[in-house]
Formats: sequence, C-alpha cells, structure tokens
Amino acid sequence: MNDHLSTQQVAWILGRSPGTVRDKIKDGEIEAIRIVDGFRIPKAEALRIARERIEAEGGRRVSDRDLETLIDELIAINEAELAGVS
Repeated sequence: MNDHLSTQQVAWILGRSPGTVRDKIKDGEIEAIRIVDGFRIPKAEALRIARERIEAEGGRRVSDRDLETLIDELIAINEAELAGVS
C-alpha cells in the first residue's frame, strides 16, 4: 500500500465515486492533501475509512496488516479491470 492514495482508489474502498470522495474531502469528512491535479489521501486515513466501513457493514474487526492486504487486493483488481486485464 502506498503512503498516499488517489481519490479513485479511496472510492473503490468506499464503494462510491471519486466525486463523492472529493465531496467528503471538501466537507472535512476525509483528510487529504491538495495537489495540482486533485487530492491524495494519507495511508492512515485510508485505513481509518476502510476500518469504519468493515466494522459498520460486517460487524468485525481486522488488523492493520489484514486491512492493508485487503486494500492492496482491491486496488489491484480494479486497476487490472481498468487496464482490460482479466
């Protein structure tokens, strides 16, 4: 997992659109760093968001290591789909 994630990557984690992630950033719900072409979300913030979603929807707790693995797999799957790789 990178130190910072894109709005697209965080959108995959949340199951929402990148636009929704940007709105949440602007509303102060998600911590992010402003860059020239958008935002980058720190790794710790991505872990917090993912943990909240898993606990709310699944009612279970996961370790940081397992959470990072899940996020890495989710990002890899979605990036492969965007690249047209099956």
